[in-house]
Amino acid sequence: MFYLIVILSVTISQAYYGFEYYAEWQTGIDNSILKQDQFLFPTYPMRFQSQVIFARRFSVSPQVLLMHEEIQWSRGRNINYQTYVSDVTLFGFNINYVIWGPAIIPILKVRWVALVDDSVEIQYVHYQVEDLNQLSQGFGARSQDFMISYYPRYPAPKVTAFIVGADFEIFNSLYTSVRIQMGTPTANSMDVRFQTRDYCHVRSLFVAYFISNNYLTLAGSVGAYYSTYNQFLDNSNRQTIRAQKFSRLVPSIYSLEPAYNILAQGISGFDVHSYAGSAYLRVTAESMINQSQIYTLVYGTRGDTVLTYMQASYILHPPGVPYHYYYKNYDWIVTKDDQIVLEETIDQERKVNELKKK
Repeated sequence: MFYLIVILSVTISQAYYGFEYYAEWQTGIDNSILKQDQFLFPTYPMRFQSQVIFARRFSVSPQVLLMHEEIQWSRGRNINYQTYVSDVTLFGFNINYVIWGPAIIPILKVRWVALVDDSVEIQYVHYQVEDLNQLSQGFGARSQDFMISYYPRYPAPKVTAFIVGADFEIFNSLYTSVRIQMGTPTANSMDVRFQTRDYCHVRSLFVAYFISNNYLTLAGSVGAYYSTYNQFLDNSNRQTIRAQKFSRLVPSIYSLEPAYNILAQGISGFDVHSYAGSAYLRVTAESMINQSQIYTLVYGTRGDTVLTYMQASYILHPPGVPYHYYYKNYDWIVTKDDQIVLEETIDQERKVNELKKK
């Protein structure tokens, strides 16, 4: 019995450590789908799983948010794909890709954000064909309204959304189009409107919602509508990416240690047409330099792809791990009566790069 108690106590001590000053955030890129033969010449349905290992383990199992930074699909064919998260642990998780075709998707770059933060809620909502009765049929500009609800702990929430899967029927359509128009969030709910046009039928839409009440977190979206001067309509250069840039000012706290900032961005809407070949969309971001209070969000296309509308959503959070924190350690003292006593000691303050990985 004595040995059993000691083993159990040691297990608890190893699990008891965490970050004192900031919530735990990590981010990364999964670039598993990048023109490999199995994606260029697929057999449907195609299922693929990619394992992600965290650079640092979390104190508890985190929430995981997915977003798409880059995607390419073959023109003139129905698009049906989905990405989702599974098997989340302290050490990592799996990203699952499902492609039903018939459109070939040779490129799909996914950014993920994993976090342990009491002020953040992540929701994945799957709108199916019976939900999208206005968007899954008909012709011309069409819209449909929904509402998302969240826990009533957000007096002034920030809400943004990312498209992480869809089923588009586009055989008789010139355009592949879906837009997410978000209303003003209240303490426990927000209105959302989905839009499409032409003969593009949105038969399924998988959306990831990010809801935060942390005043340090910045979240939102940027977009550009059709213009005769829009550089996306200039097909004179079909090799390089034609990009649109949006600059944002951020609080000074973000520029203290820019290498640890969490800067994530993904696709949240588009209206795209390709004369030939494949449609191509890409979102990226320019990280802030030291002591700068500006970051730039960039999106664009290349080749024959014409964008008449593009929307990108972003999340910006202070350093994903604290620059300093205290590490709590326990000494186990066993008395003569086989009793275990905890004696707490606190090590001196250390920098992140001085900490050993657990």
